[in-house]
Amino acid sequence: MGDRSIKEQAITQQLRIVYKAVQSHSKRVEKVCGLSSAKLWMLHEVAQNPGIRVSELAKLLSIHPSTCSNMLDKIEASGLIYRDRSKTDQRTVHLFTTDSGKQLLDAAPSPPQGKLSSTLEKLSEDQLTRLEISLNDFIEALHFADVSAALTPIPEA
Repeated sequence: MGDRSIKEQAITQQLRIVYKAVQSHSKRVEKVCGLSSAKLWMLHEVAQNPGIRVSELAKLLSIHPSTCSNMLDKIEASGLIYRDRSKTDQRTVHLFTTDSGKQLLDAAPSPPQGKLSSTLEKLSEDQLTRLEISLNDFIEALHFADVSAALTPIPEA
């Protein structure tokens, strides 16, 4: 087996580890909280940024605003957040965590923003740059045309 084949196998295994680590964290969050890890991260960000707007939250989470709004509907229906429409501009909605939401966050597994995000935060600027370049090259080689995939949370296990 050549060096290239060995590297390809190692990278395949590394990608599986990354995927399974994210999946494992998601399963644990779902079991403990009854929320997906993406929704827990969303709840965490609302708690950290009281009064945040939906568009700001979507940008913070790197998801599409309509995806964000749909996820918020489900979290709100569970009584974990509430929306407050601005008195001066009815188009503007501010998000807040309820007491139930705060209690759920206190009992939730860490990190609330998920394994992927918390791990990326630990990398140096140089490591992030190298990883971004390599992943861009990898994605280009995939020839995957659905760029909207970048604005959708990883599906739950």
